[in-house]
Amino acid sequence: MKDNIIIYVSSRNNYDMLSGEVFKNIDTEGFEFINVDDKSSAEEIEKGKQMCKDNDVVFLENKSRGVQMATQTLIDFINENRPNCKWIICFQHDCYPITKKFFSRISKLINDDKLDELGSLGFNRIDMGKHTPGAYDKWVNDDKPLGFLGLAHLSILNEAGRWLQPSRNSWLLDNKNWRKPFSVEINAWTSFGINVNNWNKCIEPTDEYHFHLWAPDISIQFLYHNYHNLVLPDLYLMNKQELKSKYSIDVNSAHSARRGNEYHFGHYEPSHEAWKKRWGWDYSKPWTTLENIKENYKGTLIYDFINHNSI
Repeated sequence: MKDNIIIYVSSRNNYDMLSGEVFKNIDTEGFEFINVDDKSSAEEIEKGKQMCKDNDVVFLENKSRGVQMATQTLIDFINENRPNCKWIICFQHDCYPITKKFFSRISKLINDDKLDELGSLGFNRIDMGKHTPGAYDKWVNDDKPLGFLGLAHLSILNEAGRWLQPSRNSWLLDNKNWRKPFSVEINAWTSFGINVNNWNKCIEPTDEYHFHLWAPDISIQFLYHNYHNLVLPDLYLMNKQELKSKYSIDVNSAHSARRGNEYHFGHYEPSHEAWKKRWGWDYSKPWTTLENIKENYKGTLIYDFINHNSI
């Protein structure tokens, strides 16, 4: 088995989707896949254990709660049992690679020592038209479209413009630099790569984030410790949110969590409160507070991005 990458999901009461979509849609290319259960019901845990056994997949139980702590649970397992694993790549259940040799290409970059000084990895996320209209057809025709590339959370201080995708920012199409690897404040989190060694050095996970904001917080933690979050726009992901409806799961996780769906997604507002307490600014409207506190982050990439013009 190839061993410098481990692919993983954090599952919570959605094991029918693990079997029906994840195992079918993700070609692991011989890399290990691990499932971390995030405090599912007893019935779902038993179902998940059997599915993982049938598919020769390690089943871990989250030591605490939320995707950050599920990731820490996996990294603890790696530190004890998988010394050659350098990067882990998390997938939401409705997301999967569509670029050929997706993991093998990342593996080569790892072996060539290209990714050692980075915190996280993001990719070029497209869908069937909801957020990235026309992108899939262009991808089929090998036109290398730009989809959702990440969040300019600190450098573009308006609600719509922060989302780095052409449907919100047509200027992305005017500059070829967006088609090359680039640094971003927050990587797209439908799939999210993490440097294991640098996580061990500087990440402080919390159980205050459940499903929402877990990855954005990790991106900002890496910036705080001066590790860049890199986007690889040549590596494409398909994000089919509509798949969730086949399993009676709300397509929009944020709206569902706001309505109280903790069965699948956990809490929502407490995650935003935890963000403000940790970082000092409002996640949803950072422009209301960032200017007043930015001096606290001098000497970090957080400060550099606040003063950077991404456009």
